[in-house]
Amino acid sequence: MFSKFTSIFERVKKEKDEIIYLDEEIYAILSLLIEASKIDDHIDESEINTIIEFLIKKFHLKESKAKMATEFAIEKSNDKVEIYSDIKIILNNMNHQQRISVIEMMWAIVLVDGKLDDYETNLMSRMCGLLHVSGIESSQAKKRALG
Repeated sequence: MFSKFTSIFERVKKEKDEIIYLDEEIYAILSLLIEASKIDDHIDESEINTIIEFLIKKFHLKESKAKMATEFAIEKSNDKVEIYSDIKIILNNMNHQQRISVIEMMWAIVLVDGKLDDYETNLMSRMCGLLHVSGIESSQAKKRALG
């Protein structure tokens, strides 16, 4: 009986350890993508799937780790009161082209449901300013995100 109990804790610890060792740049981007998905007060399944797809394709995470990281980030986002620490990580560790890619991923998240509301537009405008991405670059990123 105790061996089953112990193995459950070991599995949970291993899963948490995998999330803990996510690169801080990837976690910062993931946090911004989660913010983009919940800015309209509703996280759609399509938004979550798109985030997971980005983690797999762009950051080469295994699907299980991408799902766990996304769930973890969503859970942590409920307690989060600021995004500037994530912005600082991105500014300190990513070049201009990489920051444009972050904006493109955020555009893909806010546009995945086919609607763009005022909150999403405002968020994207603020993110461009914070990440030092011009309006023209953002517009081009939006076009790429649309496909």
